[in-house]
Amino acid sequence: MTKIDLDKEKLSQRLMDIAQSVAELDKYKQMSLGDFVADRNNFPLASYWLRLGMEAVLTIATHILSRLPANGKKKDYTQILLSLGDYGVIAKDFSQRIRGMAGYRNRLVHLYWEVKPEELLSTIQENLDDFDEFVRQIKLFMEKY
Repeated sequence: MTKIDLDKEKLSQRLMDIAQSVAELDKYKQMSLGDFVADRNNFPLASYWLRLGMEAVLTIATHILSRLPANGKKKDYTQILLSLGDYGVIAKDFSQRIRGMAGYRNRLVHLYWEVKPEELLSTIQENLDDFDEFVRQIKLFMEKY
């Protein structure tokens, strides 16, 4: 296997960001919508932690892709996540599953007023485990290279 010049410190820091985000978001996994909206701080905090986790995923993805030979520059976040599967960094089926993360990140950043509490809570409850799987697969990749 060809050695890839990864900035392991940068990757480790972003992996910790994901772990912290998951820890913060985990409290919402079992929460009812009524309880979620009852505390007006839940929505902005959950939005922040979800966005931070997604930003860390995208930072890791762009860093790794920038180090791969003949990768080409990918500007679209969806394509960046799909490229991780194309290059074997993560499983191809998993890259397909998480590609929507890019669009959701853009909604939280650029169309935040359209994101409703029920949508945010549902996203957390249904997709939070994707962060753990991403971390697992990235750590396996880092061990290989």
